[in-house]
Amino acid sequence: MDIEISILQFLQGVRNPILDMIFLGLTISTELPVVVLFIAIMYWCINKKYGQKLLFGLVGNILINNGVKEFFKAPRPIGVEGLKPMRVSTATGYSFPSAHTQVATTFWVSLMIIFKKSWIYVFGTIIFLGVGISRLYLGVHWPVDVLCGWVFGIVFTLIFAKIFDIVDENKSYHILILMLIPAGGLIFLLNSTEYVKMLGLFTGFILGYIVEDKFIQFNTGKNNKGRINFGNKNNNKNNFKRNLYRFIVGIVTLGLVYLGLKYIMPSTVVFTYIRYTVIVFYAVAGAPALFKLLKLN
Repeated sequence: MDIEISILQFLQGVRNPILDMIFLGLTISTELPVVVLFIAIMYWCINKKYGQKLLFGLVGNILINNGVKEFFKAPRPIGVEGLKPMRVSTATGYSFPSAHTQVATTFWVSLMIIFKKSWIYVFGTIIFLGVGISRLYLGVHWPVDVLCGWVFGIVFTLIFAKIFDIVDENKSYHILILMLIPAGGLIFLLNSTEYVKMLGLFTGFILGYIVEDKFIQFNTGKNNKGRINFGNKNNNKNNFKRNLYRFIVGIVTLGLVYLGLKYIMPSTVVFTYIRYTVIVFYAVAGAPALFKLLKLN
């Protein structure tokens, strides 16, 4: 613990306005609004399978991260004598492991797996390492939280990516359903409303993916590979307009679903689980069904 405090004190000692701006920017880059917007664009507008794979890795990692947090219930360095945390509004819940770090690592490792481009390997590694360091710089996590966030993010993203490929290629939907059994069983061990929310996200993706894959089957372009024909300006213009309409319709209706459910549903554990399940289910299956109905497919 003394070593960890010394590391945080050292980073606190080098703070200046420029570094503040850099590390605050890195932390913000992996927060919910930014991640949701990127995934929405990827899934609804660019490449469905890439978006599904990215979202599966993220909701899976978020569920694991929250489960570990709720099990260990480790306190944050906030309030420790000699430390002055910044932007504590981003530091909700327990400390171990760092959710910002794990989400950033998951996000960029997923893109590395999907695109296999050398510049993404380099840029993504810099970013997710930077996000982890930003949590230490801001004084809202211990070094061990960040280290495990990196490790968990890499390991579990590789696992979830492999599972997704097996399920998607073989239509082995039962694998996804089986994953819900141990995840759901942890509710009784953890006794945590936050974990129930994350389980809802995971459930919503699994149900939404199965329904979309079996019955809706919307696409994002020729062969669903998100390719753009740069030689046809009219086609590119039509694709852009269609994708813009998709995004607007999707994000507006998703917001309405979120607000509507929040307004009408009571704050009990069961309804909290249902609400988060329905929100992600709508994003994964409901919005694509609406796109097809509106001929935005």
